Amino acid sequence: MDIAKVLAEYDALEATHDFEAINNFLDEKLAEAKAEGDTSSAITLYNEIIGFNREISDYAKSITACRDLLITLEEAGLNGTVSYATCLLNIANACRAAGLLQESMAYYNETLRIYDENLEPTDFSYAPLYNNLALLFQEMGDFESASGTLRKALSLALSQPGEDIKVAISHTNLAMSLLKNGEYGEAMDNLTEAFKIFDSKPEPDYHYGAALSAMAEAKYVTGEFEESAEYYERALKEIRKNTGYSQAYDITLANLHQASEKAMEAKKNEAAKKGEEYKGIKGLELSKAFYEEYGKPMIEAKFPLYKDLIAVGLCGEGSECLGYDDDASTDHDFGPGFIMWLPEPIYDEIGEELQAAYEELPIRYKGYTRLTTREAGRRVGVFEITEWYAKILGMDIRDERGDINYVENYLWMALEDCNLNKATNGEVFVDSYGEFSKIRKILLSYYPDSVWRKKIATELTKVSQYGQYNYERVSERGDKVSAALCLGSFIEHTMKLVYLLNRQYAPIYKWLSKGMEKQDIFIKSNLEKISENLNDFTGNKKLIEEIALDIVGKLKNLGLSELNDSYLAHHDVISGADTKADLVNTIVRLEWVAFDKAHNEGGRADCQDNWTTFEIMRKSQYLTWTEDMLESYIADFKAANAAGWNLIAEKYGRMEESTAPERWNEIKDSFPPISDEKKAIIESIVQIQVGMMEDFAREFPDAASNARSIHTSEDTEYNTSYETYLRGELSTYSDETLVLYGRFIAGLAAEGKNLAKMIITNTAKLMQDA
Repeated sequence: MDIAKVLAEYDALEATHDFEAINNFLDEKLAEAKAEGDTSSAITLYNEIIGFNREISDYAKSITACRDLLITLEEAGLNGTVSYATCLLNIANACRAAGLLQESMAYYNETLRIYDENLEPTDFSYAPLYNNLALLFQEMGDFESASGTLRKALSLALSQPGEDIKVAISHTNLAMSLLKNGEYGEAMDNLTEAFKIFDSKPEPDYHYGAALSAMAEAKYVTGEFEESAEYYERALKEIRKNTGYSQAYDITLANLHQASEKAMEAKKNEAAKKGEEYKGIKGLELSKAFYEEYGKPMIEAKFPLYKDLIAVGLCGEGSECLGYDDDASTDHDFGPGFIMWLPEPIYDEIGEELQAAYEELPIRYKGYTRLTTREAGRRVGVFEITEWYAKILGMDIRDERGDINYVENYLWMALEDCNLNKATNGEVFVDSYGEFSKIRKILLSYYPDSVWRKKIATELTKVSQYGQYNYERVSERGDKVSAALCLGSFIEHTMKLVYLLNRQYAPIYKWLSKGMEKQDIFIKSNLEKISENLNDFTGNKKLIEEIALDIVGKLKNLGLSELNDSYLAHHDVISGADTKADLVNTIVRLEWVAFDKAHNEGGRADCQDNWTTFEIMRKSQYLTWTEDMLESYIADFKAANAAGWNLIAEKYGRMEESTAPERWNEIKDSFPPISDEKKAIIESIVQIQVGMMEDFAREFPDAASNARSIHTSEDTEYNTSYETYLRGELSTYSDETLVLYGRFIAGLAAEGKNLAKMIITNTAKLMQDA
């Protein structure tokens, strides 16, 4: 193996900072060396694997490689040699980083023994040994020994020409030990020398981050907290660039947060001295300002072709998304940051690159540092739109096409209020493309009426069960613990019920009470009284009754109940549900799925890929129907689906009898036959409705000019008239549905009502609301 060439390839790969690729490369080359019996190259590669994984904090892999290297060295008969000692030095460093301090000390001592037996005291090989041994002394809290050892390393480095980086490293390490010993002056002298060397280089050295961290600590020691935070932030960038999100990164980030807190505390104290109050910034405001100052310019500069496809904002988890953040909120998961949402194809194309650019933005802004706890997970950065919604909602609500154009009732029932609150809180700063906001708007439209009523019924039962029934029973038994549990559950579900009655998504449990300030102050006040007097059975029973009566009043005001009964479980709020709206939604969704699979002679219709337009056009029609008609047509559709038949494809196929006769002759035998009697009924209906459309066109010529041409005689291959479309649709109805529809049309005609005008009026209203 040409190990020099392999190491050159490794150096080039290191510059990419693709840690997975680097590890794979080293593993492959090690396997090749072992297969070739090239022990020398294998030893070199083991050392690289140990060092690399130590730096990225993969200690398990690093220590495993250490054990394999020791076996290889012994088999090669290298024990006791300088080469063996140099490998032991690398192993000692890995053990130190992994927290195996005693093992590390043993390997350092063995390295020192071998060096003493084989090398001159002035040999430069001692310098890295002293530097690393000193780091172990620092880990063990022996800063005096660390300083003494580092002075030896510095002396050796200074004696060697061309080793200025090693000189800078020794200055940096010595400065850290001196700071721990309280020797600030000498520490600053060493740091000054280190920075002279590092700053003279065109590219920052790998160890530059350590020097920045040391200077940050020096500034912290002297109370210069703002400067300390700035140095820690610079150090973080260097560490992340070279070793990723390693243990060193986590430690430095924690230090940055601590320095920022001290800097903020100093600002508050300074304001207090002047008799002023220091007012912090709300998280949402901080996020938006950070985006405007740093995020927006980054997107425009690095991703100009995609800027209109990237939605930006801050929503989801965190008190700042609700506007509830205060001083206590800043100790975790708070600080400058925002979310970028991308459609799936764009995320696949630039997601990783955009995330990398986001991570290069300042981690500290306006005195605040983002410190993300491991428990919270990633809350900001780059996300694919539907994956973000699935993560926040706790389930995937995409349809068969992989889109989110509507939410089925069974999914609405399964979704939790607190997750819907997370998905719709906060603020969207920009969304030119509109995909993210389209889904947000669907969720903000709130529960369908029948789902809303069922959820209210569930909470009424729980409030009644915990507060009006079980609380009294367990209290009479003298069971205070169970009584307290009942009161806690009563309070929780009462608040959730109030949110439902106000058509608001309740937040996570810890913010329920805070949000009640905007929901119902009277009930909130009574709930607070209960929580303050948990053992006052008589008083709490009275308060529970007052709350129940207030809820009954709300139910009556909303038209959900007519009862005066204060026992909440007695109120039936489900039976009055708006079933027609649910039926209409069901039909439109059944048609949408079938419509996607339909292929007509003129190609895909314009609205075939546009749910919003399709929904408006179809709802406009079905909102005029009776519930019996809707139920009958749903039955038609479900029966057709069960038989593997597409009613929408049939409708478009039948239109081709007029628009594409040759094509019709090819496919007509594949369609169900229509009796002469049924054809006669269809033609009677068509005649009445065409007349209605002609009347509408005469009364509203401008509106009619935007609709289909009216008559079949006007059909072409690429133009389907109102008459032909209607005939095709009626031909797909079952006999039962057609009879109901015929009676409906006859009734409208008898009353002098115009169905075309009714449908187009609905369309205008729905478009206005869209």
